[in-house]
Amino acid sequence: MTHVTLIRDRSGLVGFEAKGHTGYAGSDIVCSAVSALTQTAALGINEVLKIQTALDITEANMYLMLPADISDQDCGKAQIILETMALGLRSIAATYGDYI
Repeated sequence: MTHVTLIRDRSGLVGFEAKGHTGYAGSDIVCSAVSALTQTAALGINEVLKIQTALDITEANMYLMLPADISDQDCGKAQIILETMALGLRSIAATYGDYI
């Protein structure tokens, strides 16, 4: 099972941690979907918005945290990406709740 922890503070969603493989049968489309959402969020924040996050990616884990000194404007933009990722993850969990 993949465990995704969304990290929030008073400004909203500021990071996440995804751990493990989903263990879904076959080609593991659930793990692929989780990876696509989390990696796209990281790319959007780091490459499109040019916000350098704390980012750690290993084979079965991913951690991302916005910088503590992020401006309100950048934080708002990053929030849109992170909340969209969270919405996608909740959608996957609604169908494949035994795996995420």
